Amino acid sequence: MKLKHPGRPFLFATAALLAASMLPARAQTTLRMADSLPAGHIIHQVLTKPFIDAVDKASRGQVRILHFPGEQLGKAKDMLALTQSGVTDIGYIGPSYASDKMPLSSALELPGAFSDYCQGSRTLWALTHDGGYLETHEFAPNHIVVLITFMLPSYQVLLGNGKNVQSLKDLAGMKIRSGGGAMDFMLKDLDMVPVRMTPPEIYEALSRGTVDGALLPYESAVSYGVATKLKSGTNKENFGSVVLTYGIGDTRWKQLPEGVRATLMQAGRDVSLGACTGFQKAEDAAYDKTKAMGLKTIVLGAADKKDLATAFAKASNEWAASVDKRGKPGTETLAAVRKALAEAKP
Repeated sequence: MKLKHPGRPFLFATAALLAASMLPARAQTTLRMADSLPAGHIIHQVLTKPFIDAVDKASRGQVRILHFPGEQLGKAKDMLALTQSGVTDIGYIGPSYASDKMPLSSALELPGAFSDYCQGSRTLWALTHDGGYLETHEFAPNHIVVLITFMLPSYQVLLGNGKNVQSLKDLAGMKIRSGGGAMDFMLKDLDMVPVRMTPPEIYEALSRGTVDGALLPYESAVSYGVATKLKSGTNKENFGSVVLTYGIGDTRWKQLPEGVRATLMQAGRDVSLGACTGFQKAEDAAYDKTKAMGLKTIVLGAADKKDLATAFAKASNEWAASVDKRGKPGTETLAAVRKALAEAKP
């Protein structure tokens, strides 16, 4: 009996199935993401995890991000170099930790630079993307593409020495942890002594009495375990903030497929612009928690507020002049940041 020859549709369908079975599965992109923050830090909750989840969802699992917190891949001060060299693909880069190479971002960290926290957050994103001033003058020259931007809630003076503080004059001579940059000028103008160190170093410094206190938001104090060492602190003041980013080296960036780059950038934009309310709620809760531990709130009077405004203005001018002397555009940067802040108002 002669077998009937299969029709053309059947042959074509079979051939297509065979060809598809021999094609390699779509390649998965794996990226290392590193920072110096303790596991569970508010930044992880509000930014890092949402970013990783958003990338996973948008890429349907084809972009995998492995997160290494707690300085597993390197110290905070070395994160710029580790990202540039590719030791980590995405690194937690605080310009103030590398102020010799990235001095300009401090213009947005100046005390009193902005009154609305979300305004500052929007400004930072605009300055670091789409040809923004800090993108072209700070990050691109350091071979970094910025994926996530954020600023911490306004810093407070937090003391662990137990001294009774009734006014700014009582803070004179105290050694206070500074993140560097503009904070140093501000502390000096208020007759305090800035001691530069990264957040993971603060607990030991307070324990040993190496410093009297630190400039930190309350949420960071809780996350790093510093809150247990605090005796008093200001609240709702604006002693500046810190510009923080997660970025990727431009060489690694160029190696990624266009679709992967688009996914990373969109996820970064979404979490960066949506995080400010979450940070502020966490800051208020951290203050309440620290106060419940026995913290005494330092209340500054009208005369102190006036002195603060004077010191803040002086610190801004000193910062710009010091950067100009280094051959960098300090005055120009300050003007660009102020313009961007005005444009970011609601």
